Amino acid sequence: MNFFQNNVNIFSGMHQGSWALLFILFFVTYFLYIKTKNRLATIMHMILRLFYVIMLFSGAGLVIAYDYVTFYVIKGIIAVIMVALMEISCVRAKKGKNNLYAFYSGSALLIVVVLMGFRVISF
Repeated sequence: MNFFQNNVNIFSGMHQGSWALLFILFFVTYFLYIKTKNRLATIMHMILRLFYVIMLFSGAGLVIAYDYVTFYVIKGIIAVIMVALMEISCVRAKKGKNNLYAFYSGSALLIVVVLMGFRVISF
């Protein structure tokens, strides 16, 4: 526990950077799959998955560092659901299936989580 509190700046920097890249990589990957550029999209998808892991790991470290404050726990749960919907939308785009529900839901949750991160949405 003390490790996380002592290194909160490292976790915060990792988390903010991974969110910025995650936002860009998701939309690039999704639209590459839509345009059927599968080879490049697959490479981008693997990089996107790496940033999912970095974002979730650093977010869990921040939740632990902030002593499991309810706001951050709820933000983390929403972020996990968002990652699942983003992954579903990319996979369905790769297969050429209808994926607008997952895409719009994942994008909406992405906006909600980012607004929670900037404390525009708080409770």
